[in-house]
Amino acid sequence: MHQDLLDLFAEQLEKQDQLSKLTESEFLHQYGYSDVHSIDFIGNHKDANITQLSLHLKMTRGAASKIVKRLLKQELIEMYTKETNKKEKYYCLTRKGKKIFKEHQKRHKLWVKRDTEFFKRYPVIELQYVKEFMKDYNQYLEEQIKSIEK
Repeated sequence: MHQDLLDLFAEQLEKQDQLSKLTESEFLHQYGYSDVHSIDFIGNHKDANITQLSLHLKMTRGAASKIVKRLLKQELIEMYTKETNKKEKYYCLTRKGKKIFKEHQKRHKLWVKRDTEFFKRYPVIELQYVKEFMKDYNQYLEEQIKSIEK
């Protein structure tokens, strides 16, 4: 039973990846998950900084800094400071970054619409069980990540 579940999780991840590649623009394929979700966060938050980004992505500030450096180098984001605080660094999207942001939002809306139709096949009570299971499983995975990062 456990191996069957693990196999089904692996299959689901592979199919989500395949669907993403089929439904997104070619130019998104060159960017990783963390890069695209960092761009999405920066695009949705005025005055985004490293601390906010790391909390949103549930990663260390050091890991978020590496992503930001990569995005700066690729000219997808730019850094700025405020007159009132020259020490704090903030990030916003460049024109190139906005293109990725818009494509990701479009793809996300399609994903929600597509999969919401599937969920309508099941009674609310069954979906509630799945939701609780997924919350527990994600918490377990988070604990595993934290134990490895130590």
